[in-house]
Amino acid sequence: MNKCAWFVLAVAALAVSVSAQPAEGIPKTLLPLSLLQEIIHESSGDLAFQNEMALAGVYRNRLPEEYSKGYFEPDFILKKLQEYGIKDARIIDLPTRGPLTWDAEMGELWLLSPEKRKIADLKEVPASLCQGSATLDLTGELVYVGPGNQDAFYAGKDVKGKFVLVNGSPGRAQRIAVEKLGAIGVIGYASSHPEFDPDEVGWNSISAAEGIQKTIGFMVSTRQGDDLRDMLERGQKITVRGVARTQMVPYKDQMVEAVIRGAEFPEEELVFTAHLFEMGPLKLGANDNISGCVSILETARVLRKLMDDGKIPPLKRTVRFLFIPEMSGSSAYLRLYPDTARRFFADINQDMVGEGLIKNQSVFELVQSPAAIPSYLNDVMRAFYEWVGTTQRNDEGREAYLPIWSPNGSRDPFYFVIDPYSGGSDHVVFVGSGLGIPAVMMIVWPDQWYHSNRDTVDKADPTQLKRVVFIGAAAAITMVGAGPAEIERMIPEVAMRCDERLGQAKAKAARQVLEAAKEKLSDAYREAANALDQAFLRQEDILGSLRFFIRGDAGLDELLKIQVRSVEDGRAPAGQALARIYQARCKKEGQAPVKLAPTPDDLRLDKLVPVRTDKMKAPFDAQDFGAKRREAKDLPSYTLGAAESIIRNLLDGKRSVLQLRNAAAADVPAVTAANVESYIKVLEKLGYVTVVRR
Repeated sequence: MNKCAWFVLAVAALAVSVSAQPAEGIPKTLLPLSLLQEIIHESSGDLAFQNEMALAGVYRNRLPEEYSKGYFEPDFILKKLQEYGIKDARIIDLPTRGPLTWDAEMGELWLLSPEKRKIADLKEVPASLCQGSATLDLTGELVYVGPGNQDAFYAGKDVKGKFVLVNGSPGRAQRIAVEKLGAIGVIGYASSHPEFDPDEVGWNSISAAEGIQKTIGFMVSTRQGDDLRDMLERGQKITVRGVARTQMVPYKDQMVEAVIRGAEFPEEELVFTAHLFEMGPLKLGANDNISGCVSILETARVLRKLMDDGKIPPLKRTVRFLFIPEMSGSSAYLRLYPDTARRFFADINQDMVGEGLIKNQSVFELVQSPAAIPSYLNDVMRAFYEWVGTTQRNDEGREAYLPIWSPNGSRDPFYFVIDPYSGGSDHVVFVGSGLGIPAVMMIVWPDQWYHSNRDTVDKADPTQLKRVVFIGAAAAITMVGAGPAEIERMIPEVAMRCDERLGQAKAKAARQVLEAAKEKLSDAYREAANALDQAFLRQEDILGSLRFFIRGDAGLDELLKIQVRSVEDGRAPAGQALARIYQARCKKEGQAPVKLAPTPDDLRLDKLVPVRTDKMKAPFDAQDFGAKRREAKDLPSYTLGAAESIIRNLLDGKRSVLQLRNAAAADVPAVTAANVESYIKVLEKLGYVTVVRR
């Protein structure tokens, strides 16, 4: 046998040994190992990376006709979807914010003295020219004014007819420097992580509103900004020239929609979202968020291919993929297609998912759907995050190891974190829709090159992309393809995590009582008891959300009831244990315990039940609501903050005003019944709800 033949056999034997690992060495999760392996084999981080290269590999100056006729990115994605066999796909033109948008054709910043040197060029660093800059050719002395956003920074400085250098946002300095004091232009340096990369240039903008003096704004790196400031502080006189050629052009907002129809329940839909544009069609980052777009594009390909090859049966439910302008696109889509929106049972939003974790000194975060929208979704997603995290560990002697690597990717461990709900991307639109759509976000965070010129494809990791695609596809197959076998796995999985959350809720309630100020002890106990009670109610609701899949199967229904009863049975003992903790604390402080009892106002509010009108059954339009609220007379005022969205989602025609307050207060401290009642009155007067007495 020659050496080449021996090598081939050795490699083949190694491949067999890896694929033949004993199944008991791999942790079990919501899908069988054989199917998980099929998803791993089909998912390609390199294909996703190649698409990211094609979309974000170079900076392209958009020609004016592209704004009005259609953009490169939606057309690319549509053609890829069609290439992947997904024929039910289209580009959708969305309503725009106005008839014209800003476009830059040229922008240069030059140092003229004490030496001639180009500082910035739009062609090289598109972030260097601030959005909103006018067509101007300006030369002037440079003056440093610190952050430049307060009058005090200009004391004793003459900036009229000069450029100002600000250690911050040009837009924030514009109002004082240009509008008030007569400066001709602003140069700023502010990026997300200058301590990590002092050469990154952050994206920024200045105002170009009617009636405001036309000006130009430039962004430079922290290294460049510090260099200019140091020169000024050494007493050197600096003269700069800024020149820009910009225009306002007719434009359109666009998105791409693709659908894989379900075979049995096509009216039930899981939706994947990723924003294709941010700050209009100007800013285009490889990670933020071409990575999310190529990831869900690859997820669509994987699902289609696995079905076409017979590796999975036709999906029972529909999967929809939306490539959208951030926030505005998802909001517009829900308004344009309310009947479709009502079919969404969950949203998986991917934003900034493809960067190498070690290179970016980051972790892969799952931002969970809010607890006030009870759903199995968080637990399904968490199960696959944890499974990938476990299987990517390469501990010595550890059998539970199943590589998810791309040929051209890293061998990084899978660093991840599971976090509570927070905002910042398109998932908030679904959560805030008023339709009770649970939504999670997958994101690499922190991002060391966030919103800067350094958000480029060299930071991407095909291995990370492959793992993201795997998690998305596995979660989709679990939920969209859920039959009796999948449901039988989901019920104990969700029940286990309900027990975890209840343990955390008990500990949190106990700490709230034990750590409360002496004079606030009874109030702290009241709120802790409410939060604990709400935790049990929510776990019951989370388990109950699995009935969506059960479809009258008596055996599965009984299995679910057993788990729900287990939660119900623990509610009273947990409350009694908290009461004893409170009594012990009162004894220590020499106080008489206060027995919990509803106030007369509680009893009144518990009889008032808001019921949605047809207007509130459609996706909630926050802008329309805000406009109507401003136009209306004599509406009560309220302050709810994040609790407003919670209450909106919990309007089920069964919960009273008091119950809504109690549910919101479990998440948002200091929510008062008076504020909740005022909010309901506003909704009632504007026609969103009717209030009935019980």
